[in-house]
Parts: sequence; structure tokens; C-alpha cells
Amino acid sequence: MAVNAAPSIRSKATPNSATGAIVNAKSFAPEPTLTDVSILVDESGSLTEADVREEIKAATTIAFSGLNSRSRVSIYGFGSQNKTGQNAITAACPPLVLDSSVKADAIGACVRKLHHRDDSEGADTDHAAALAQAMSALSNGGPQGALKMIFLLTDGRLDVHASPIYGRIESDRNGEALKQVDTQLALARTNGTQVWPLGFGDQIDRAALDRFAAGGSQGGCDERSASKPRARVVHDSGDVLDSLTEAFAAAGCTGRSRGGETTLGAGETRELKINIPIIATDGTITVAKGDPRVRVDFLDPDGKTVPADGKIGDSEFERAGENATVEKLSIVNPKNGDWKVKLTAPDRLSKQLVSATAIWQGAVSSSLVVDPPSARVGQPLTVRLSLVTRRGAITDAKALSGLTFTVQAQGPSLGAANSIVVRDDGRAPDDRAGDGRYAGTFDAPPRPGDLTFTGVVSGYGVRAEKVPVTVAVTAEGLPVQGRVAFSSGAVVHPGGEVRGKVTMENKAAPARGRLVLEGSGRARATLAGATDLAIGSGTTTHPFTVRFPPDAGLGGTSLTVKVVDAADPSKTYAVNQLTVTVKNPPGWLQRHWHEIAGVLLLLLLVAFLAYLRRRARRARVDVRGLRASLRQDGEELTVLKAPGKWAPEFRFVVHDSSDGRDPGLDYPHPGDRPVRARRGAPGKVVVQIPDGPRYEIEIGTGGEPYEETGLMLAFTDVTRRRSVRPRRTGDRAGDRARTRADATSTDRPDDLGTSGGRPDDPGSGTGQAEPSTTSTSSTYNDPWL
Repeated sequence: MAVNAAPSIRSKATPNSATGAIVNAKSFAPEPTLTDVSILVDESGSLTEADVREEIKAATTIAFSGLNSRSRVSIYGFGSQNKTGQNAITAACPPLVLDSSVKADAIGACVRKLHHRDDSEGADTDHAAALAQAMSALSNGGPQGALKMIFLLTDGRLDVHASPIYGRIESDRNGEALKQVDTQLALARTNGTQVWPLGFGDQIDRAALDRFAAGGSQGGCDERSASKPRARVVHDSGDVLDSLTEAFAAAGCTGRSRGGETTLGAGETRELKINIPIIATDGTITVAKGDPRVRVDFLDPDGKTVPADGKIGDSEFERAGENATVEKLSIVNPKNGDWKVKLTAPDRLSKQLVSATAIWQGAVSSSLVVDPPSARVGQPLTVRLSLVTRRGAITDAKALSGLTFTVQAQGPSLGAANSIVVRDDGRAPDDRAGDGRYAGTFDAPPRPGDLTFTGVVSGYGVRAEKVPVTVAVTAEGLPVQGRVAFSSGAVVHPGGEVRGKVTMENKAAPARGRLVLEGSGRARATLAGATDLAIGSGTTTHPFTVRFPPDAGLGGTSLTVKVVDAADPSKTYAVNQLTVTVKNPPGWLQRHWHEIAGVLLLLLLVAFLAYLRRRARRARVDVRGLRASLRQDGEELTVLKAPGKWAPEFRFVVHDSSDGRDPGLDYPHPGDRPVRARRGAPGKVVVQIPDGPRYEIEIGTGGEPYEETGLMLAFTDVTRRRSVRPRRTGDRAGDRARTRADATSTDRPDDLGTSGGRPDDPGSGTGQAEPSTTSTSSTYNDPWL
């Protein structure tokens, strides 16, 4: 059976004397797990000085990691008592409630009494004396209702062969000590004390550690198997801190976030990042910094350096251990997200391995409503369950995804307890999927009697108060019953409202009712308008409005609207739960993002079409691939290729015999007046002679006369522009011919969008290209007009 810390509930549930119903409290203040912890640290001679330092670091971290300010902690070292004047126990830190930073600093100081023992102090391993000391500390003056836990750190098996207190015969002493260990474990089981052993090193007796864990109380902080005590073993003392914090988190139903570790040298600054999730209501970040001189700054997820003591918003901070090797920051209502731990080393510092760990918990209340609040035998009941923290209801689906929600129904007429499946998937009886309110149904038993419903929420890092709701089941049911319904979405804005309707069924004389709103919390919602209801005979309906002020607190909120008897408010006729998230209204961009996205998409489309059009135009006028040639009497005298980069015109000069040189073509030089050739209509080139005519030359022909020189100017095109033609079925000869042509041609990449042509062999200088077959329109606009 689970042992739960005493609840902290500011206003208790109110019993209904007429119907037996209990309505939920108006305001809950759930607190983190309340613990009474004793830490036992092995000081035996088989350890090294470094091993003891690791144990001290782990013990201090656990002492600092308690989240409830009413929790208590004690720390003891142990070895053995082998002669007069020795003591098996080092009373390092007697039981202390860490409700202030001053007391936390005291822990940082007293833990330094732990040390590595030599033979003169009793350096063997006396687990019996250690357990007896812890049980003595936990049996006196601890906080009422606290979970009692012993954390046993040891590097070896029990060994008291040299301790006369266990008998005169040396060979019998270990056996006698084991009997006393069993006695202490039986006492621990009786007193509800868990034992969490952690062994490290090569001399561990794993079977003994398992007996320690199984011998104490098996009542965990909740019903999960992960919360039950078990032994842990690590091979190196350097892993003790990590394993012990894991055990502490499991024992107290807390969560753990690791910030990793890094090496810090003289004058260096390092940062460690550590996450605190949205469900956390309380947290402690501990930093094992090795040297007290290392400065630690804590930065919240917004990048703000938090104060040592004080508040930012509704977050409260308290710091301790600045002058110790382990420093901590306790946070009530921490911001969720990634925190940063900034470490700054002094100028003179040997290299230190520093690390950070966060222990956190969602201390929540399970808000439960049963509709109707009283029932007749066999009547269907609807249960609605949501999770409420100090800040309001948890409505974030991601934060709730790892939790388990159930409702337990118990009563004399049921026999065994019944588990009710509740869901948040939008299927009846759930109203909306993913709003943080879980719903299920249950049929009242066929016999009268009281039913008690309890919401059970469990999961990693969560501790939920259990507030029962009792429903009276009678043979006929109450003559006045009703139903409360809401018409709203999952989100409401500050200054907004939620409308609802009450439908009442009255089989008796007219009655007077009153609407009551509970649980408004940070949202500060109110009922608008008249709250008094006239409940006539038969069926009557009454609209109502729940209003949220302009300064309503943001976040999830769970409200309860009920109809009570005006003369006797303890008599409840109808009840329902409203769970919504209060969010600021969307800004202008959020409201119009559809229109903005549409305009942007249209602009992108226009730009893309313009790009395609420009690309196509550039491809049409690109003169790459053109070759100009001079011919005389049918013989080709010279060939000139167009430049290899994109250009809208091909410029060249023509030399004839008039200037004393052999006829030829050349690229223009400064001062030359070149011939300008552009692509014209499909398969043609438009040529502009300097101070002369403009005419067209068909590509691939014999050319046209060039002025009065007796020379012919001709053009070929090594870029074949292919049109897309329908393929005729059966044209296999054409297929084969095209395949041969493709196999002998060379692809030329065209990054400007021209048709993927294959040039003739450019090395010959005399090859003529096929006439262009591009599908460009036959209408041609002269580029020089």
C-alpha cells in the first residue's frame, strides 16, 4: 500500500448532509513529497580519499535535493568499532529540517566530518550499526506523514570480524551482525521505512544489497513499480552521484534532469544546460563544483540571472552552499525550459570536474467531478478528471502524455474496487480531445449505498493529491436533478467569456437554486448576471455566462459550475467541470496569416512565372552554338564560333581582299565596327551590317552574299533545337535512327534553359547543323525594331 505525504489543502471538501455528496475544495495547495531521509556513507579503509569525496558530493546533493521545506535529512558515516574508544558511527549531520538557506549551509559544513578511516578509527564495514543509527534518527521527531527513507552507500560487504561487540568468538561475529541487520530491516518494514542500497567497487555483496532493499518497507510514493526500493550497483565511485540521484528521484516520485559534466580550469568559464519540464511546480538545481571558490550563476530559460533569494514573477528562489563544494538553487514555480548553469573559476584552481543535476516534481491535485452528484440505482454517471497545480490546470498534451489517469470507485454495494477508464480523445463522454480533461462513465450499482470516487494520476515526476468525491445512490434518486453544459472551445482570451446552460428536471414542488463557480484561481473568472434560479416543476433551462477579466492569468484553468439549493448550499443538484486554456488573443499577423500566406504564395507564383518567361526568352535569343562562315565559289574559307557564354547577339568582323588580307572572320577589337547577328525566326539568323542593310540568313544553307565582296556569309547551329512530336506507334526504324544519332552525339549542359541540344563535332569546323525544328511560334518580332 502506498504511503503518501500529508496533503496540504487550504480549504477542505464540504460534505453534503442531504445527499452525501462531497464537492471539491475551492482552492488546493498541493505540496511536493514530504520526506524524512537518512543517508549512510561508508568510510571503511577499503576506500580511497577520492572515493570518500565522491560519497560526500553525492550525499550533499541528495540532502539539498529535497523539494518540500518541511522535509528532514540526516547524514552519518560508518566504519566499525574494533576497540575501546572507537565508534562505528560518525555523526556528521544530525536530523535537520532544511526550511532555510542557513540550515542548508549547515549541511554543507557538517558533511565535511565524513572522512576516510584508518585502522586506528575502526576501518571495517558495520552495516548493522549504520542501519540502527538511521532507524534511531527516523524514529524521533520527524515530520508527520513523511516518507521515511534510508540511502545506504557502501563499497563492500559486511565485515565486523574484529568487533568484540558482536561476541567473543571472532568467527561468529559476522553472523551475529547479520542477525541484527535482519532485526533492523524488520523494524524498518514495521515503521514504513524504505531502504535504498547503493554499492560500488569490486567487493560488493549484491545478494546482501538486494536483501536490504527487500527487507524494508515496500510502500512507495505511488503504485508504480519504479517507486519500489531496489538495490543499485556501480563499478566506480565516480558514478555514485548519478546513481544515487536516480534512486532519490524514484523514491520520492520526483523527476531528474541531468545537466552533464565538464572540466573547469583556472580562470575558465563553462556553461551547463539543464531542462525543467512544464509540469514541474518545484525544483532544485544542484551543482557539484568541487572547489568552494568556483562561482555559480543560474540563468532561467529567458536568459535572466536569477537572484540568490527573491522572486521573479511567481517564481521564488533560495540559494545555499555558495561556500561549499556543492551549491543549490531551490525554485518554487520554476519556468519550464532550458536553464543554464554558468561556472566561473578563480585564477588559481586545479582542474575540476563539475556537474549539474535538477530534481523536480509536479505537485498537483486531481480535480474530480461526478455528474450527477447524487444518483438512483443503475443510473449512468459521468466522471471528469483534470490535473491542477498552483498555477492552474495542466492542459498541455505533451506534458500529460506520460501520465496515467484512472478513477477508482469504491463502496459497500460494489464489493471490490472498480477502475473507470477515462480518456481525453474527444469521444463521448469526453467533449474535446487534448484539452486536459479526462472523462469516463460508470453505472451506479443496483443497490443503494454511498460510492466514493478517487482520481488517481501517476507518472514520472508527479505527485498528485487524491481528493475523494462521494455520491449517494438511492432507490429513486433526488426529485431535483440537472445538467450543466458549456458551449466553448478549448481556448478563451482575457476579457472573453464562456456561455453555458443549465437544464433542470424537477419531479416535486418548485424550488430555488443558485449557480456557484469554484476553482477560478489565477483566471479569476466570475459568473455574470443573476445566479439565482427558479426551478419550476418539469423541465426548465437557465443560460449563464462565465467571464474572464482582461487581466486574467494565462494558462490552463479548471472550473466547476454547480447548481445548489438556495436555502441549503450543501445540497447539490447539478455539477460540471470546465477546463480551458487562457491565452492572449492572436496579434494582427496571427489573425491574418492565411491572407498573408495567400498573397505571398501569389507573389511567389508571379515571380516564378516571370522567371520562367525570362528563362524561355533568354533561351530563344541565346546565340551560343552559332557558327559563322565565309564561302567563296562554294568553298568554305573560314569558320568562327560564337562565344561560349550566353549572349543575345554574335558580333564579329569580316575581312575581305579590300583591306589587303585574306578573306576571314574575327572577333571584334576596340575600335572595330562589327557585324551583329541575332537569332530571328525559327531556323534563321538576322544580320545587321555596319552602316548597311539588315537581312535574314537561313541556318544550314549556302548563305547570303556579303555586300559586294563576292563572298557568301553563312551560319550553322551546333545546338539542335528539338520540338516535341507525337510518337507514332511502330516507327521502329525512326527509333533506331534516333538511338544511333544520340549514341554518337555529345551532350552539352545548358544552364540557361535552352533546349538540350547535341552539337555536331566541333572539331571539324565544317560540319553543318540540321535546320532548327524548335516549336517556337512562327511569328517573329525583329529585335532591332
